[in-house]
Amino acid sequence: MQSKIDIPLEVIKELCRQSEMWEINNPRVIAMLDNIFKCINDEENLDKDSKETFINIVFSNLIIYTRYDLNKV
Repeated sequence: MQSKIDIPLEVIKELCRQSEMWEINNPRVIAMLDNIFKCINDEENLDKDSKETFINIVFSNLIIYTRYDLNKV
């Protein structure tokens, strides 16, 4: 059995709360992200390194959309 990379729901909530965008700071988005991380962990065809990479990509996008004004980019 491969090891899992657990992302606490509270971490996801806190990142989403940092956003001024209601589209991100939204219970449905928080639940969707939590489910995405669970799906990544449950995927048997991904090794630990692939899971870490995928989770980092999702986190990076979450951070970009929560902390930066994309209209200025």
